[in-house]
Amino acid sequence: MLGAILPGDISLQAQTPDAAPLLTEREAVEIAQTANRQNRESALDVTQAFSAIRQAESYFLPQSSVKILSGYALKPAEFFIPEGALGSYPGTGPVPDKNVTISGGQNVTLTTFATVGQPLSQLYKTHLALLTARNQFSLAREAKREQLQNVTQQVRQAYHQICLLDAKIATDRSQLKYLEETLAVANHNVEQGTALAADSMDVKSAVAQQRYGLLKDTDALATAREQLNILLARSVDEAFSVEPMPAPSGEEADLTQARATALRQRPEIREAKLQVGKAELDRRSEKAGYIPDVSAQVTYAGFQNISFLPTNMVTAGISLDWDNPWDWGRRKAKLAALRDAGKQQSLTAEDATDKVLLDVSRKYRAMQEARSLVEAASAAKEASAERLRVVTDQFKQQTALLADVLKQTANDSQQAENLGQALAAFWNARADFDLALGND
Repeated sequence: MLGAILPGDISLQAQTPDAAPLLTEREAVEIAQTANRQNRESALDVTQAFSAIRQAESYFLPQSSVKILSGYALKPAEFFIPEGALGSYPGTGPVPDKNVTISGGQNVTLTTFATVGQPLSQLYKTHLALLTARNQFSLAREAKREQLQNVTQQVRQAYHQICLLDAKIATDRSQLKYLEETLAVANHNVEQGTALAADSMDVKSAVAQQRYGLLKDTDALATAREQLNILLARSVDEAFSVEPMPAPSGEEADLTQARATALRQRPEIREAKLQVGKAELDRRSEKAGYIPDVSAQVTYAGFQNISFLPTNMVTAGISLDWDNPWDWGRRKAKLAALRDAGKQQSLTAEDATDKVLLDVSRKYRAMQEARSLVEAASAAKEASAERLRVVTDQFKQQTALLADVLKQTANDSQQAENLGQALAAFWNARADFDLALGND
């Protein structure tokens, strides 16, 4: 409890109803990793990216298509064959020997086209598409890691805020009880004629102000609990208690080691490197557009109820499809733009590395400053508590003024609040440092 912190035992004690189940900070983080809605959305992004890999792999296999056309001719189809169109032969003469018109009638017809082709030259393009899909999958995983780390940071900060408010409420109640006892003494002294009525009124004012502060902190605690429950994807009214916020632990790793860890683990650096790879894949895929699509293909054509065409026809061979082989320099210009984009991504990756190193250094120093502030706040709280004890004894012995007691009571309450804020600031700084290292 803030009002009862002893030397060597710097902790922010949380005060919650005994009936509420304990929720530790580690448990809150674990719940958020799987239940938080933003985390679940990022997990679905990874699943979708994996599905894209499966789709890309399918283009290595033969591709097929079927097209069926059925209908009734609104006007009979007529085909004109001029005399001798099929040649002229000795002894026979021209074939046909005169102009011929063939009518297809007006029957219901059915035409079927089916193809099965094994891509050949497209396999290189498919390989590039598969590499791109895997790159996107890796990017989605890094984005998920970054989202998990951000939510973990939010959960820790919300948890620390609840601990701070919990302990502050305990201090408010302790101070309120102390002021009420002081008010009873002041009223007694007024009745005995050893104190002025104004003294009693001053204490009453302090009691009213303390009750207002208690109500305000209680409302803030209720809001903080609701916010944490939302982060954990639970009912906003779900009750829980929190564990005490401990004193700062031992010294953390040195700055050089912290920087090396961050360079290995930070998702921003991994994402930047993957973006460089993606830019290169985009350039190679665009360059592959110069290659025509060549496939080994089997084609079936069926004509039902058309008397002058064969019923079934099957062909096997090679198909070639070359989309816009003369593009008047458009693809060349796009390749140049993609090369520049790749250079930009390389510069971005270098910049991301420098920013990570700067972030680690800043968070490391902030954590050291917060640790020092806790030590100073703890010493100030111990001194304030001792001064309050002394002036209270003096007041009871009528060797100190009531104004001195009220002033020291307010000072002790402020020092308790300062210590609580210093502890919360340290653990928030520690959480920031863990985030800067890229720890999950």
